[in-house]
Amino acid sequence: MPQKREKILGLIQLSKEITPINFNDVVYATTNKAVIPLNFELKEDRKLFDILFSSAKEFVQSWERRRQRFQGARINEVGRAIEDAFVQELRKTNIKPEFLAKTGYPDIKIIDEYGRISYLESKAVSKGWDSNFRSFYYTNGSKIQSDARHLLIAWAISEERDKYWRVLGFKLCDIAKLRMRIKIDIGCIGD
Repeated sequence: MPQKREKILGLIQLSKEITPINFNDVVYATTNKAVIPLNFELKEDRKLFDILFSSAKEFVQSWERRRQRFQGARINEVGRAIEDAFVQELRKTNIKPEFLAKTGYPDIKIIDEYGRISYLESKAVSKGWDSNFRSFYYTNGSKIQSDARHLLIAWAISEERDKYWRVLGFKLCDIAKLRMRIKIDIGCIGD
């Protein structure tokens, strides 16, 4: 048992020593797939970003015009409903969004008109852009099957009345150069 304890303490110490760590390094280490940064010199990357940005802008504006709100008791429920509705907006364009499994990074795989794959993580944020709350969990990268661009769309939301949420805006960013911390998640395993 003392050897196991020393190994665990060593892992905890190592996680402190190597953070912050580049997101692209974590993805490559866990999947053997490269994170391709957006390059706005390439028309394909500009077009992808423009489609995502204009779709998100239209999405927010159309929900506001219709005064529609998202219902949910928990922010994760609201985030999932926003994600579903946003994918419907993306389907009006010439890119093909595809939902990936319910949990874990990333949420959406996108195939653009050039056949290139990108991954999009969609998160609802109610605490403001500058809060210290995590944006997403990255576990093992099992949903990442290709070298690709990785983007995050964060939806600013506010609870207008009990369990009814309004989308206030969004931020869309390339996370290829994201610096992250490693957090050891200690959960309970039981019968």
